[in-house]
Amino acid sequence: MARRLNALVPCAGFGTRLGTLCEHTPKPLLTIGDRSIVEHILDRLARVGVTDVWLNVHYLAERFASLAGPRRGVQVHLVHEQAPRGTAGTVRDLAEQLGDGDLLVHYGDVLTEHDLGQLLTRHREREAWATMLVHARVGANSRAVLDDDDRVVEFIERPAPDHQALVPWWAFSGVSVLSARARAAIPALPITDLPAHLFPTLARAGRLWAQRLDGFRVAVDSPARLELARHAHRTGAFASLRRPSS
Repeated sequence: MARRLNALVPCAGFGTRLGTLCEHTPKPLLTIGDRSIVEHILDRLARVGVTDVWLNVHYLAERFASLAGPRRGVQVHLVHEQAPRGTAGTVRDLAEQLGDGDLLVHYGDVLTEHDLGQLLTRHREREAWATMLVHARVGANSRAVLDDDDRVVEFIERPAPDHQALVPWWAFSGVSVLSARARAAIPALPITDLPAHLFPTLARAGRLWAQRLDGFRVAVDSPARLELARHAHRTGAFASLRRPSS
C-alpha cells in the first residue's frame, strides 16, 4: 500500500497588507498566470506524492468551495474555522485526521522552487521531529541559528533590532515537515503559530532541523511581492510554475 502523505496549506488570513487586492479575494486565490497561488501549491504538493491536503479557511471562506475534492490525484479537504486558529492551532485541531505520519505544512502565500521531495527525504533520514525550510534574509521576522549540520540550535520569532547585525541570518521560509511527535508538542492555546509557539521549544530540545533554500522563493505578502511573482512567471524565471503535463 502506498504511504499516505498529508499536507496543510494555511489559507485563513485576511491579506491585510495587500490592501484592496484582497477586498473581495482571499490572498491564496490571487492569480499568478492562469491559476491561483493555492492551485500552484496544490500542483507542487501532488508532484511529491501528497495524497491529502487540508486548507484551513476563514476570510471569504466560500470562495474556496470549488477547490474541495479530488485534484490531480490529491484529495483537498476544507476546514472552515469560525475564528482563526493559527498555523499550529489548525495542526493540533486536525490530530485525529492526520494520524501518526509526517505532515507537510506549506503556507498559502508562499511560492518556491525548492525540491520538496528532497526536504521530505532529508527529514526522514535524520528521523527529525521537525524540519523547516530556511532562506538568507537579514532583518526577517524570524531567525534560525544553525550548527554545522543544519540543526537549529535557537529559533527566535520577532527578533530584537540588535539581532540585525548578526550574520549569517536564516529565516523561516513558510514550509516545514512535522512528525507526530512534533505535533503533539503544540500547546493548547486559542491561537497558536508554528514560529511563535512550537519552533523555539523544539530548537531548545535539539529536535528541529533546517534545510537551506535552493531556487526561487517569494512570499506574496504585499503588492510588490505579488508583481514579483507574476513577473517571474511571465519571464519563465519561475520554472516550477509551469503547468505540468496531463
